[in-house]
Amino acid sequence: MDAVPIEIDIRLRDLRNFFATPDIDPFAGEDIDESGIDRLIDLLTAERGWRRRPVQARLYVAQTPGNATLAPRIAEALARYCDSNRDYAERKLRETRRQGLRTLAVGMVFLAFCIGVAALINSSALSDMLVGEMLSEGAIIAGWVGLWRPVEILLFDWWPYARDRALYAKLRTLDITVLPLAAAR
Repeated sequence: MDAVPIEIDIRLRDLRNFFATPDIDPFAGEDIDESGIDRLIDLLTAERGWRRRPVQARLYVAQTPGNATLAPRIAEALARYCDSNRDYAERKLRETRRQGLRTLAVGMVFLAFCIGVAALINSSALSDMLVGEMLSEGAIIAGWVGLWRPVEILLFDWWPYARDRALYAKLRTLDITVLPLAAAR
């Protein structure tokens, strides 16, 4: 069974506002406060199963000479935009993984140090006292807390970059059509 395509309609006065946030002009009746691509991304990622479903985008724009000149180039411009953003997401993903591994190494050294401090406390005269037990347990807890951030980076911080990489790969193959604003439903 074929997946039902996601259909997204966006209305723009100026096709340049597909990539750039327009100035709000209450006199013109346009109240969009984000670029068309940002709106497209918001609408797309709000759809269930967006990664697996085909996407069709329709841009409804005012019929002006500037828009007529840009319309045939929209797919090429979108491909360049997506390539640039996908590359950025890929770099950030690699950087996050490297940072996670570096902080994990530091965290492991800190944990080993804390375990060593706990062992010293347990072998000292304090070991039979409540203060010694508290210091020993506190050192071990501090060591494990030192691993919190490395684990967070390695488990969770890379997700947004992986999502963006998939998103821009998806947008690059988007079926996009530019239509006159008068044809909008």
